[in-house]
Amino acid sequence: MMRVWVTLFFGSIAFVLMGCQKTSLPRTDIPLSLGNTTVHLVIYGEHPRPWLFFNMHDDENTAVEAGLAVVKTDGGILATLEHSGQRLIRFQLNDSTFTVDPNRIYTDEGIRKTLEKYSQYSPAAHRAVRRFAQRILQELGIDTVKWVITLHNNGENEYSVASYQPGGEYASDASAVYRNPKMDVDDFFFVTDSTLFAALKARNYNVVLQNNATVTDDGSLSVYCGKAGIPYVNVEAQHGHRNMQEQMIRELVEILSEKITAK
Repeated sequence: MMRVWVTLFFGSIAFVLMGCQKTSLPRTDIPLSLGNTTVHLVIYGEHPRPWLFFNMHDDENTAVEAGLAVVKTDGGILATLEHSGQRLIRFQLNDSTFTVDPNRIYTDEGIRKTLEKYSQYSPAAHRAVRRFAQRILQELGIDTVKWVITLHNNGENEYSVASYQPGGEYASDASAVYRNPKMDVDDFFFVTDSTLFAALKARNYNVVLQNNATVTDDGSLSVYCGKAGIPYVNVEAQHGHRNMQEQMIRELVEILSEKITAK
């Protein structure tokens, strides 16, 4: 049984009930070291399901609100990384400051790219980020859950299902794309499993199927899961589209529940 489940059930780490009444969910705080900086892996909920919800960017509040609403009514676990309220993580190592995107740290190539893009590269920083990423994967038991579900938000027409259509910035990373012309392009699913792609398409949702064989190694969790054979879903919605994102999460949970029942 993965460490976080043991923690939640047997109390190795004490629960602190949230002061905010809007969730009334148990909250577990696991401090993680990144260089000389502490990032908090916060776990909401106490009733594990065969999937894990995970929000990596500390400024994507719509995604967290939508995820908590589902966990509150349907059970499950929502994990978040909390540090500064910002998308990127700045950390100190010795006398230097480094910056990384926490969704670009799950492969060595991704670590190199994100350090170079947002600050500077050093072997010591690379090792620190790799240890941090491995600790996240270990605490969440990513390699043992049946589905990894990340929750993300984007800006108006910045990153959308259209980004994966022919001529889009990430077209080469997709093996299939379905776009519902009546749906906002910023609200879409990104999956690594073809059967789940088909199920979401049948429900008329914008959905992208990652090409696991040729996807660009940017260090994202979708790349890690694609290479490891772990079914992965990103529920992506525009900032502020809380109702739509919650609807998408609930539909996804319904589909996954049906898959379990059918087995």
